[in-house]
Amino acid sequence: MMTFKEEMVRFYIAQLILAIEYLHHQNVIYRDLKPENILVDLDGNIKLADFGLSKEGIGDDDKTKSFCGSPAYLSPEVVNNKNKGSAGYGKSTDIYGIGAVMYELMVGTPPFLAEEIPEMFKKITEAELSFPKNLSIEAKDLMKVF
Repeated sequence: MMTFKEEMVRFYIAQLILAIEYLHHQNVIYRDLKPENILVDLDGNIKLADFGLSKEGIGDDDKTKSFCGSPAYLSPEVVNNKNKGSAGYGKSTDIYGIGAVMYELMVGTPPFLAEEIPEMFKKITEAELSFPKNLSIEAKDLMKVF
């Protein structure tokens, strides 16, 4: 379980926010944010990789219903769409993904990890996020926003 110092996470998450903001401005949702899809170059700058699950043509008010992504990083909207047939999801799924990545970088595991996928989906949609005591109040507050 590898973790990063808060200062380093702040640097990476700021870049990730800019990358997702750019994609959203281009009406693209990424839909598969996870540490494995974030590459770091020699200068410490990030690059997003694997756009295979991305979806183009999604404006601010548009929704999609495809069930895709890595289970531990799916947003509640995606899980609810699968389980309850909701009205779909949009760009907010990537915002959740930013928080999930931040959590994993600081804690060492995805936020709602469980051994069985149904249990994980239940946690994603119903559980309250818990934090280790060593995280700063600012980091916890930021993760709650995502």
